[in-house]
Amino acid sequence: MSKLKIGYWPLSPNLQSAGDRRRVIFWAQARGHEVVTDLNRRVDVIIASEKSDFASPIFIDSKAPIIFDLIDAYLSPLNPIDDIARGLVKKVASQLSGRIKPFSSHVQDFCQISNAVICSSVEQELLIKQYNSNTHVILDSHEEIPILTANHNADKFHTNRRILWEGQPATIRGVQQVSSTLTELTRTNSLQFDFITDQSYFQFLGKFLKRSTLRLLEADLSGVFDRVSITPWTTANLVNCAEKSDIAIIPIDLTVPMQRLKPENRLLIMWRLGLPCLTSASPAYTRVAIKAGTKTVCETPNDWLENFKNLLANPSFAHQEVLRGQNYLHENHTSTILLNKWDRAIESVIG
Repeated sequence: MSKLKIGYWPLSPNLQSAGDRRRVIFWAQARGHEVVTDLNRRVDVIIASEKSDFASPIFIDSKAPIIFDLIDAYLSPLNPIDDIARGLVKKVASQLSGRIKPFSSHVQDFCQISNAVICSSVEQELLIKQYNSNTHVILDSHEEIPILTANHNADKFHTNRRILWEGQPATIRGVQQVSSTLTELTRTNSLQFDFITDQSYFQFLGKFLKRSTLRLLEADLSGVFDRVSITPWTTANLVNCAEKSDIAIIPIDLTVPMQRLKPENRLLIMWRLGLPCLTSASPAYTRVAIKAGTKTVCETPNDWLENFKNLLANPSFAHQEVLRGQNYLHENHTSTILLNKWDRAIESVIG
């Protein structure tokens, strides 16, 4: 493929959000393509993120092929009121032009006018293919995070155990699913809970209604809040905390469609960091766990409790879980695999 000029409507102005740097920017830099955010310039292909104004004349009048990088499951069955409200708020905030309608309708229409759509999971792909048959599944690159050895914390299986959670504050309410389990475990175990995330966030559109992450955790983990700490998310902080941790957790509220259809990125990150990871039984986590041969997907509160006890009591089991996870990474999630998938997606629209 010759060197391309990529027009990109990014998620963040500085291209430093995880959704930018782990996806389009990762591929373009690795392949030596130029990325410009001024979409009025002549470009070879336009890649539109979820933050794009889907009704912009830039897309309607574009002579370059358009690829929609649709990371989140906006086509999942959403609460109708929430769906309409999201479209209305984006319209009021000048993030969307055109008439007011449910946000999922904007997404559907843009999928149809795009030459290709890229998404993050096979579960999302099934929804998108109703509107665009040229759909490609590509996970985030995690090459910015080192692969730690599976036994890096083997000598830390002692009385003081550390449990790690990382991610965006908007997904942190999932810890409600394990609040009672964590409280029960602290009756017989000395546990510390480390959250690697932003200490505050805006609940709407990244600019409205500022919330304290600590206050959310105080409400959701009241039984163990005295053992909770928050560290700002940076790659260095994440790695440093992982090196001191014993177990990672990814509880999800599966009743929320957008959360239920999240891809497996966070699980793969925890395996890179050398940690066994307990997850809710979302479609993506269940699918990957079956393929990897890991046994720490939790469907019920009792599953969470028993899997926690097993990992805490059996270092060899925890070690094997990480080895299976890292074998899965080597076979299914390398930079070469991801770059080749991006190449195929781009080639599907430019020939």
